[in-house]
Formats: sequence, structure tokens, C-alpha cells
Amino acid sequence: MLDMVYVKGGTYIMGDVWNKPFYLDPVSTKGNNVKEYDPNKIHGLQLTFDALDTHEVTVNDFYISRYELTVEWYDKYLEAIGQAEKKIIPDAERWAAQGWSREHTPAVYLAWGDAIRFCNWLSKQEGLDTCYVAQGNNYRYEVNANGYRLPTEAEWEYAARGGHLMPYIDEGRGSFYAAGCVDNAYSYTFIDEQGQTRESDNYTTRIEGKKHYPVLPDYAWFNVNAGPEETSFQKGMTHPVGQKKPNALGLYDMSGNAWEWCWDLYSYDYYRYCKENPEESNNPLGPTVIGDKGGVNCHVLRGGSWGNYPVFLRSTFRFFGLQQVLGNRECCNWRTGMRLVRSVK
Repeated sequence: MLDMVYVKGGTYIMGDVWNKPFYLDPVSTKGNNVKEYDPNKIHGLQLTFDALDTHEVTVNDFYISRYELTVEWYDKYLEAIGQAEKKIIPDAERWAAQGWSREHTPAVYLAWGDAIRFCNWLSKQEGLDTCYVAQGNNYRYEVNANGYRLPTEAEWEYAARGGHLMPYIDEGRGSFYAAGCVDNAYSYTFIDEQGQTRESDNYTTRIEGKKHYPVLPDYAWFNVNAGPEETSFQKGMTHPVGQKKPNALGLYDMSGNAWEWCWDLYSYDYYRYCKENPEESNNPLGPTVIGDKGGVNCHVLRGGSWGNYPVFLRSTFRFFGLQQVLGNRECCNWRTGMRLVRSVK
């Protein structure tokens, strides 16, 4: 059985309370950042635009896995369904050359659908109700089922920031990274093309910014400490789960190592919708279908990965896969993994 941690439910302020915008320079100006996708282009290069409408949210008690799902667990699943040939060994020659390991490391290259199907399989193995019912190319969530499932976005952020133990340090900034991690929330300033002073989280070209993050490396694998050379996300890699410090709930790698899928469809203005519709605050499930509450053809990713800048690792940061938006519901990449949840019945 998975090592699950009980999380007492509660009410908290979901969203980004840090009022200074974060940018990536020069990465965003190259036009290759998936967060730039927005039909209205209203946010420019502001990467936290969709988490700034803070709103009150209540979640029920739940269990969440202490660690990200590991390669060993996903291998068992593939063997059980007769697809052992799909074991996660992508680009094996490069992995071997860079010293990648499959032992106790997060399962990556998981599509959202892979995560859903794994949850149902594990539920059946333990005699539990399956939480997801296939409907064509989509799934319906059975909210009263007692099996394994993905966290909702609200549950994920609540757990990442420490749940009922959430620290409210420095107006909430202390819970921005892995809950127990109290660290500065910016790295350095730069002047943009319009002559404006901006704050950025780009480590790639400015290693001197490292001094602004004295604590985060103790809690997370990211693009400063996840590879043989600092600041090189191309040479970084996943690491065995549980090597860094846990957050206040005893959860490991909530920031960094691998991105984690949530149940919710992504909507860039969902927080605004929640703030205007308080009835949405009780155990929110996000948009239910494409077009509902601004939902688009992709699901939420949380937590950042071994190859990301610190801003992506923040417990409030919302992300998604551009390939999903463009129509590939089974997209994945070498950084997407999962963490499991069960409801308390």
C-alpha cells in the first residue's frame, strides 16, 4: 500500500498573496513558454496572473500520498496490464550518460489519462471503489467513491502549503514553497524593453541570484541543484523521492522533482469566477467541461519540476501542458508525474 498522510480539512485563502509580478527574462521573450498561451493575451509576461485573485476555499478531510508516485509503482501497473514494454525508460542512452536513476524516482512521462487509469487500477487492487468512469475520450469523477484519485487543485494547494498547519509567516509568503520553507520570493531585478524594473526568477543567465534562495534547495530539486551543473535544466534530472526536507504535513517533493497532475480542467480566470461566486468555495472541482467557467482543453499541473525556475515551484503556481490545449489529451513530457489522494469517508 502507498504511504498516505491524513490531512484535516479546513478553510484557507487560495491563490497568490504576493503582489509583485514575476517574469522570466529572456525566456519568455523568446515565445517558448507555454504559460504565454492565453486567447486574450492579457497578462503579457506575468507568469502568476492566473493565481492573483485570492479567494476563500474549504476542503474536506482527505489522505494524500507522502511521496510522488515512483517508477517502481508504475512498473507494477504496466506489468499487470500487459504493457511492460512501456516501462519508463525514455531516451535511455542520454539517461545513462547523465547518471539518471529509476530507483525510487518519480514516475514521469505520465499523461493525465495515464494518471487516471493508474488510480482506477490501484483502487481495484485494494478492493476499493474506482473514482473515474470513462465517457468517450473523457472521464466522470464519482465523488462518493472511496478509491484512489488525483487531488483537486484546491486540495493540492492546501496540502502543499501545510494544510491545517499552514504557516502564515510574513503575510503568507512563508508558505509559498513547500509550506515549511521560508525563503525570499524573488531573485533579482532587470530592466525590460520598456524601461520598467521587473523582478525575475531566471537562474539560467544570472547565477548571482542564487543568494536570494538560501533555503529552497533544502526542500526542492529544481534547476539550481538537480543536475551535475548548476542552472542547467537540460542536464538536470529527477532524484529519489524523500531526499529533501518535508513540508509541515510531512509531504516530500511538493515543490520540484516532478510536476503533479490535478483533476481540474485549467481556466485562467477560474479564480475570478470563484471570487464572484462564493458558492464555488466548498470543495471546488474546477470547470467540469471545456467552456465551463472558462475551462480549456487541458488539466492543471502543480509543484514544478527538477528543470524549472523557482517561480514554477511555488505552492500557488498554476500550470498546464500546451499540447493538451492544442488537442492532444494524452500529452506528457519528461517532467509530468503524479501524487495520489483518497477521500475520507
